[in-house]
Amino acid sequence: MNLIDKNLVKKVINGEKDAFKVLYLTYSDLLFGYILHNLSNNQDIASDIWQETWCVAVEKIDTFQYKSSFFTWLCAIAKNKIFDYYRQAKRQNLFLSTEIFDFDIDSEEIDIESINSETRSNVVITLAGLTDEFRYLLTSKYLENKSTDEIALEIGKSVKATESGLSRARESFRKKFKQTNI
Repeated sequence: MNLIDKNLVKKVINGEKDAFKVLYLTYSDLLFGYILHNLSNNQDIASDIWQETWCVAVEKIDTFQYKSSFFTWLCAIAKNKIFDYYRQAKRQNLFLSTEIFDFDIDSEEIDIESINSETRSNVVITLAGLTDEFRYLLTSKYLENKSTDEIALEIGKSVKATESGLSRARESFRKKFKQTNI
């Protein structure tokens, strides 16, 4: 956990409203994107779950144990809310389950839609835990389907340096993803 977030959480626990505002502004959009992605872009449901997640975070912030980043903690709350939604939808026969799909980070193209929601959640959590550079490289390559040449041009590095960066980013992702899924 980074020191800034740790101090902010402590201030929130001590009743400082401005500290919560900083956390909220820092993670609000990223959290909404995470939730929206895991609900196949259903904005109405994502908005409800986003709000519920923040309510739980406010209620339970004093139980935060500093074992993960604040954002990872928020994602865990959101993940539980998303699962609750899917369980309820399944009971109402509105949800068709998908098979668990094991994907290969080294493949040129990944069909995100064929990966189940739990795996997608873990991918987003893992990406959030990477450095900004690694997150940018992987999202550019695999989510935006950019070529290595395009990415190299965008970041101002050679194609070879970009390929090397992608290789390191994939390795870092693999390690963190295994930790998330243990």
